[in-house]
Amino acid sequence: MRRFITALLALALQACTTTNTSAPADNYLSPAFRPLPQGALVVVLPAKGGVADMGAGEQFVADQLHRQMTAAGYRVKALDAANYTVLWDQEVQAVGGIYDTATGELRTRAYGQALGALAQRIAADTGAALVISHKLLMRPAQLSGTRAVWDGQSRAQPTAKAHGDEVRFDGKTIGLSVELLGIAGDGSIAFKTYGGTSLPYRADVWDGKYQVRTDLFDKDDETAHGVRIALQPVLPRP
Repeated sequence: MRRFITALLALALQACTTTNTSAPADNYLSPAFRPLPQGALVVVLPAKGGVADMGAGEQFVADQLHRQMTAAGYRVKALDAANYTVLWDQEVQAVGGIYDTATGELRTRAYGQALGALAQRIAADTGAALVISHKLLMRPAQLSGTRAVWDGQSRAQPTAKAHGDEVRFDGKTIGLSVELLGIAGDGSIAFKTYGGTSLPYRADVWDGKYQVRTDLFDKDDETAHGVRIALQPVLPRP
């Protein structure tokens, strides 16, 4: 019976080959980016809201960005939501909108221009060396044995009704990650990085189903680790 339930869970997953915890291939670090000097000012923008109903997690991310960069010796300032909305709307209007009026698709180039102009404006007003945009989003994770690996993270697959039995998972699932976009004071992209935070689903072993974790944001330790992974371009080397 146990083997049958395990097979049901495995069949619900798609095969995948990546099993290491190295940085994801879609991380980007500008060749021109240099470590920030001690005391440099970093401005953090309000969360982008990449995943619905993740307000608590996004607040964890914002708090951890402030805590970890302050501990690294930087000055950190959060741009308040009201001010951000006014400034962002002005830059969006300046590029003629960031969505195609016919298709509704994002105009990637216009979006980049608006974001770069916003960062330049913030840097000119505050002296910031770096502006960081952040959001939580779902990313593919590889399951092997009892663990999932994604975006530099490795975590045990949460289970329910396992009753102490070891259940093997092989295939693909979904992990929650923090995405950080760092924009230099001149408006250029300094880095774009991902850090795996949490596995949002618990596997019900007996029913062969997945459940959304109700304890996902009870504590911020998982988020803290993901933020630390994504912040590697600006954190001192151990």
